[in-house]
Amino acid sequence: MKLMAMTVKPWQWGNVPGHEMATPVKGDVVAKLVKAAKRPLLIVGGASLKEKLGGKLLIDFAAELAKAGIPTVATAHVYKALKDRGVEPAAIMTVADVTNRLQDPNWSVDGKGPHDLVIYMGVSYQLQSQMLSTLKHFATHLRTLSLDRYFHPNATYSMPNLKEDEWEQALNNVIALLKS
Repeated sequence: MKLMAMTVKPWQWGNVPGHEMATPVKGDVVAKLVKAAKRPLLIVGGASLKEKLGGKLLIDFAAELAKAGIPTVATAHVYKALKDRGVEPAAIMTVADVTNRLQDPNWSVDGKGPHDLVIYMGVSYQLQSQMLSTLKHFATHLRTLSLDRYFHPNATYSMPNLKEDEWEQALNNVIALLKS
């Protein structure tokens, strides 16, 4: 698996969390990371109902990822939107609550064993940054991945800062590779 060899600055220039920063990854690497994970977990936030990419809402991309077999947590008010798209979330809870529970190395949303990769999508930048920081410092048993449009230095892996069309292309690439 080839990771990106580049330096990426945090989208919010004051968000420099120290010596350990996320590895920037492209869509094909994201798909490989998800496929390699034994127990991934997708956390979908309320921003997914507002963010549009190429005429589709971000929640549509989240639903496609969930349909690829990733257990999903519906946060905020995304439960109905996921249900309308044919996805039954494994749990409904706030992003802070699920992040807090993930600090326990034995916890999982479905009782089938602990998660090893946590994917955040559609959570506001500032809140996601704090949740990723919490897991970085207090859940060292986990790897984290941000599918946000902006680089998140507190994640283990994050997409780099992307233009909208690049972000849409990357998400479509991830979905296609996960379904293949």
